[in-house]
Amino acid sequence: MKFLFAEKYLPSALIALLFISCSSKESPKPAIPPSENTKSFEAMNTFMAIKSYGPNASAANDSAEKLVFKLESLLSTTKNSSHIYKLNHAEKYPVQVDDKVKELANFALKMAKETDGALNPVLYPIVHTWGFTTEKYRVPADSEIQAILPLTDFNQVNISSSGIAMKPGMMMDLGAVGKGYAGDKILELLKSKGITSAVLDLGGNVQTLGCKKDGKKWKVGITNPWGGPPIGGVEVCDMAVVTSGGYERFFEQNGKRYIHIFDGKNGKPVENGLSAVMIIAPSGLYADALSTAIFVMGENKAIDFWKKNREKFQMLLLREDKSVLYTKELDPIIRFTYSLKSKNIID
Repeated sequence: MKFLFAEKYLPSALIALLFISCSSKESPKPAIPPSENTKSFEAMNTFMAIKSYGPNASAANDSAEKLVFKLESLLSTTKNSSHIYKLNHAEKYPVQVDDKVKELANFALKMAKETDGALNPVLYPIVHTWGFTTEKYRVPADSEIQAILPLTDFNQVNISSSGIAMKPGMMMDLGAVGKGYAGDKILELLKSKGITSAVLDLGGNVQTLGCKKDGKKWKVGITNPWGGPPIGGVEVCDMAVVTSGGYERFFEQNGKRYIHIFDGKNGKPVENGLSAVMIIAPSGLYADALSTAIFVMGENKAIDFWKKNREKFQMLLLREDKSVLYTKELDPIIRFTYSLKSKNIID
């Protein structure tokens, strides 16, 4: 999910902090908490940056960083102390997990049903088999894939007050919704601490709180999935802008590219003519989930899904032939600077 803090579209993630010095002849003055702060760190296997405006912005960003690390400690599939790891390696079920894990798992399962499995939180065994969890990439035989697919049936997951129960051998991965969930929680925390304007870049998931401090909209650049400078940008306030694409992670074998986004119905990397999908929605969690689901659906099903849910989100589809398709509500706020094959509006 690659969005850029390109100078033309969004302020740099790293900014200079201004310090006010007092003359030695003057009496010391009480320190005034800075009203602007940028915090950057690594978490959830990616680089993150938070830029906030408001009283105690630095302290608020410190709290946001701690929140992200707390969520990572619960949701990681590789840290053996995480609740997801314990769930995936349990010898018996149900497994009691933190309420935040339950909340996110419930949402992911709900979206799995709404998208007919295009978002699937239990695809981990398939993704692992292809080597995307270990970077030991390989193309498994069809017979091996078919043997594993029963372990990716999200209908076999049950969440109750006793915890989460799954069919033995199943494994959950909430990575497709984790950063969106973290983004929403960060914005809730920042608002509670008096922050009035903020922008988050959580590994390319861009989320905004309010507008810029001067009242203007945030300008978010759209990464070029075919390589090169951004293809354009969108202007938003109080919105999440999330993109998924096959350009992010992939490997090649015998001249063929295999991407990290999978079709849960056949257990293979998606091949549908799309290079990337951008989702804009008020909720980072919803946008994160849909950026993957819409990509998996492919163009026709994606359009049908949007027409049934057009009040909830907007989308931009970037095709492999360097043409784009986007919902008409984006027309007033989207601009292209790249020489595209064609631009088409979905009505």
